[in-house]
Amino acid sequence: MTRNVVQSTKIDAPVEKVFAFLSDPTNWMTAFPGDSEVTHLEVKPDGVGTSARWAAKMWGVPMHVTHEYQEVDPNKRIVSKASVGPVITFSLEPVDGGTELTVESVLDIHAPLVRVPVQALFVRWTEDDIHGMVANVKSLMETGKKAVPEPDGKGEKTFTQTLTWADGITIAAPVQQVFDLVKDPGVWLGPDVRISDLKTTAEGAGTTFQAEWKVLGIPLKTTHEYTEFVPNEHFTSKAALGPVFRVEVAPEDGGTRLSMRSDVVPRNMAEAAVDSLAIKMSERSQAELLANIKATAEAGTGAR
Repeated sequence: MTRNVVQSTKIDAPVEKVFAFLSDPTNWMTAFPGDSEVTHLEVKPDGVGTSARWAAKMWGVPMHVTHEYQEVDPNKRIVSKASVGPVITFSLEPVDGGTELTVESVLDIHAPLVRVPVQALFVRWTEDDIHGMVANVKSLMETGKKAVPEPDGKGEKTFTQTLTWADGITIAAPVQQVFDLVKDPGVWLGPDVRISDLKTTAEGAGTTFQAEWKVLGIPLKTTHEYTEFVPNEHFTSKAALGPVFRVEVAPEDGGTRLSMRSDVVPRNMAEAAVDSLAIKMSERSQAELLANIKATAEAGTGAR
């Protein structure tokens, strides 16, 4: 799924001056709200190939990407591609003695059910952050100061609503057979997640494992524990990163109804916005996962 954010503003400065400002990626990278650092700056004479490394620590998770200018049309357009993440396009138009600046961020994301801490990976590319960056570029050019204040962690709104993803599928196979299949974390988390350090218990509850996967090429890892386990009925798995997963089976029409859900309570409104996006983006991949489980279970019974 593609995440597209567009924001425009009028800057009281000529196009040439705005273009010169944006020609140095340090200027717009540090214009994002929050603390960040720009290193490894390399400016090319014609603009194309200009690059810089942007680094920040978000919710305790260090992250860095390198942006490189892929297209540069003097005083009109700059296209910057991240090594991991979005393509950002800066478009400039002269208007009323100033400049109309339009910033577009396009990000392709495919998130598995395990729900990585996307708030740590994608928070810079939410609408609020793109809007904040654009506002700061305008203010820096007009006043020399940022317009959007740096977050101080005080007075942050809390978010208490649980965000849920849920889906299910009917399988032409016995309940016990389906349960024995899906209790394997490698099955219900899907083939894109690597399972290691699996330690099972006789009761099922207390089973632990490590889940590893990649999002936009970034390797991530978390610990899971089965906190509830009722054979041929359901189990729950708590991830150290926050979400709680529930996998449930029940008799239906001579076969089995398999239901899966993920619940998470974001810590604040920013996480809530990004978590909601991640849930929406994962719907297609989860439908495919359920269909694959159905096919595997029914193949084991010879069902058609």
